[in-house]
Amino acid sequence: MIRPAIHADIPLLPAIEAAAAMLFRGTHVDGFADAWPNRPETFARAHRAGLLWIAEQDGVPAGFVFGEACPEGLYVRELSVAPRAQQRGLGAALMRTAIAHARALGWGRVLLTTDRTLPWNAPFYARLGFVLVDDAIPPTLRARLAQQARDGFPMQHRCAMLLDCHEQGTAFTAGA
Repeated sequence: MIRPAIHADIPLLPAIEAAAAMLFRGTHVDGFADAWPNRPETFARAHRAGLLWIAEQDGVPAGFVFGEACPEGLYVRELSVAPRAQQRGLGAALMRTAIAHARALGWGRVLLTTDRTLPWNAPFYARLGFVLVDDAIPPTLRARLAQQARDGFPMQHRCAMLLDCHEQGTAFTAGA
């Protein structure tokens, strides 16, 4: 079940994020697996803005997605699913919820930055209708990529992606 976050979820999210980050061990971003956890205040801010959703499994949070409003629409900051709940469609369901919310608000796009080579990153989002943006990168994504470069991410593997909320035929049409 996907639902909006409640305040009591916030203390549980760092553990989900840390567990999900273990998937990066042994990859080219191994050193970042636990280097950049989100702070509780970041989750609280997204919760107050109504931009934090929870995937429940057996009555407890098993994943989350959160974002922030940006001039182009919704910027997805993080999608994490606990290892015990992966490969069950929760990540896709969380993304559908975030995109449906952006569409309901009339926002133009959903944007994100991710790794272009790991199969659970850019290829996952592409299957859901996101496209790589190589030319004319929107300002929000340009700023995010610049910050990630300053943070030491291997930029040859980073990419910007977006989904046009007004485009028909994407994986995220209403009710999908």
